[in-house]
Amino acid sequence: MKDMRQSIRFAVALLMMGFCVQTASAQAKKRPAAKKPVTTAKKPVATKVNNNFAILEFDEWINDDNPFEDEENIYFLGNDSPDKNTLRAVNKQTGDVRIVVPKKKRARPMICSAGCDGKNIYMRLEDKGIARFNGTDVNTSEIVLPQSEQFKGFLIRGNRGKNITCSPNGRYIILYGDTPLVYDLLENRVVRTGVNNTAQAAALTDDGLLISLGYSTILTAPKHDNPTIDFSSPKNRVGVKEVKTSDIDNGADGDFCSMWYDVPANMIYVAVGEQVLKSPAQADLSFQEVYCLPGENKKFSKVAFNGQRVFAVTDNYEKHFYEWDNKDMTGTPKISKELETGINYKTKYAWGDPTPYKLSSVNRLFYDSMGNLWLQSGDGLFVIYNPDGIKGLTSLKGKWTKNDLPKEED
Repeated sequence: MKDMRQSIRFAVALLMMGFCVQTASAQAKKRPAAKKPVTTAKKPVATKVNNNFAILEFDEWINDDNPFEDEENIYFLGNDSPDKNTLRAVNKQTGDVRIVVPKKKRARPMICSAGCDGKNIYMRLEDKGIARFNGTDVNTSEIVLPQSEQFKGFLIRGNRGKNITCSPNGRYIILYGDTPLVYDLLENRVVRTGVNNTAQAAALTDDGLLISLGYSTILTAPKHDNPTIDFSSPKNRVGVKEVKTSDIDNGADGDFCSMWYDVPANMIYVAVGEQVLKSPAQADLSFQEVYCLPGENKKFSKVAFNGQRVFAVTDNYEKHFYEWDNKDMTGTPKISKELETGINYKTKYAWGDPTPYKLSSVNRLFYDSMGNLWLQSGDGLFVIYNPDGIKGLTSLKGKWTKNDLPKEED
């Protein structure tokens, strides 16, 4: 009996012990878990992209003529030397760069200049003439104006014919440098030559009227029934009308620096000395002042126009950039000594930490049809600028992009 009582007491003790363990376990589960220490790791700071600027750098000198474009691409012709005579295309939407014509092969002629009517690319080929590029091969492209003895002086390599421009309707081509030559693609003949010895800039209307800008004169010349390359012949002066700088400026006798053609308004704008003037694009030019730089010792050195905006560089003791948000330069312009791109300076000659690139000198200005301004600085460096944000060119925005030619000889 005594043994039975002890067994019962022992069993009860075991039950009580199990109950206490379960209770302690339940209470342990109900207790809040210990909090882990909070870490304060710093998040990487996102780099702010300035979409108002892009920088595109080529590894070669770009031809003296401005870039040109068609519906899809903006084209850049390399200088006329065998290892740099290439044609590159920058896609207007993506910004991607491709080689259209590789480095000069011995079997193909040098491309001395090139231009576009919006669809067709025309090239002045050394010792051959003017070709309509077929998009694949310079050698098999159609020669629209062969280099005959009659026009050899206009088609040889050199300043003559270093630029090509087309009329808005694509019917006429003008080749200009030292002396303009106008070719009618519909009638397949030259319709004007020998009107002056120097042409800094030139434009063509849809009816073939040549408007040519010299260093101290600007002239107009309609197409000619039977032109000659004999500069002394009075035949070349038929229909030519000329305006001198001293007759249209403020008496400063400044040189012309820029000319642009507002096609929808049929208006010619010129920058001369400290003035910008405009006239209807017709045989009898009649200029009126659009803007005059205030103060002394100032003159325009480069001006670009895109139909809505004007961007100008003035040449004085300190160069300045002037910007207007309208084509007639009304209101107070935005003036800056340099353009701050916000894009880090990336060049093999740079020392120390990268710093944002600031543009203070410009060789050429060019507006593309999307409203982006291309400012060439140095050999092949282009700063692309749009105060409304870069249009298209998605792969270039806010970055410094370098495009090198293949190392091997093509």
